[in-house]
Parts: sequence; C-alpha cells; structure tokens
Amino acid sequence: MFQNVMDRPVALGLVTGLVFGAVNLVVTWVAPLLDDSPRTLLAFYGPMFLIWAIAAFRATRRTDRFVAGLTTAIIVAFATFWAFDALIFLRINLFLNDLTGRADWQNMVERFHASGSDNLRLFVTMDYIKGAPFKCLVSCGIGALMGVVGASLGKITRRRSLAAA
Repeated sequence: MFQNVMDRPVALGLVTGLVFGAVNLVVTWVAPLLDDSPRTLLAFYGPMFLIWAIAAFRATRRTDRFVAGLTTAIIVAFATFWAFDALIFLRINLFLNDLTGRADWQNMVERFHASGSDNLRLFVTMDYIKGAPFKCLVSCGIGALMGVVGASLGKITRRRSLAAA
C-alpha cells in the first residue's frame, strides 16, 4: 500500500497534508503558544518539502523524464496544501482563544480590532480564506523547486546506475 501511495501524486499529497495537519493540531493542543521561529518552521516544513523532492526523484527514476519529476512534485505540493489547509481551518476554530495569545498572532488581533468586526472567528476564517490562493501558489512554487532538485538527482543517479550496469 505504501508503494502505491508513493507512486500516486495526489494520494501522496493528501496523506502528507493530513499527517502534517494532524501533527500541527497536536502541537497546538500541547503547546498553543509555541512561537513560529525560523528553526521551528524549518523543522516542521523541511520534512514536508523533502517528501516533495523524493516524489520527484522517484518519478524521474521511474520514467527517466525530468518533467515527470517536476510535475509530480507540483501535484504533491498542491494536494498537500489543500489537505493541510483544511486542517489549518480546524486548528484556528478549535484553538482560536489560545492562538490569539501567540506573539505571531498579535498583528491578526490588531487587524481584527481595527476592522470594526465583532466576530473574531469569522474575521480570522475569512482572512485565511482570502490568503489561501496566494499560499497555494507559494506551496506550488516550493513544490516546483523541490521538483527541480529531486528530478535533477533522479536524472543524475539514473545515468550513473545505467552506466554502471
């Protein structure tokens, strides 16, 4: 089954997004005020990006086509984003009161007060919805970058293994 998911970009992306989204929910539940420092973000998102590169590597090795690896990584990133983002909406609705105490949420709270809105939950949800297309574009851009890395390594190692055979 694991092999099957690894070779299906949409399935791999959905599983990746759900796993990382679930981890994000658990971390928020355990440590709701944990700051998103660069080190924390790299430790969280780095493995996700690595999965995208590995998917590109595998697709390139399997097909011997660079574009297959690049496309695979972008598809995996796209599916990851949407699954992960669905759980982000769950996170903000389950832990909204805790999240407003975080240092990285102070700007959001200030914008809420300045907006004149009387419903913080609706304000935050709408803010996240408005930002989703840009965040999707960014994740697909990172997916493309990881695709270039993974596909390049796939091409190089495929040539070496063919030359050695």
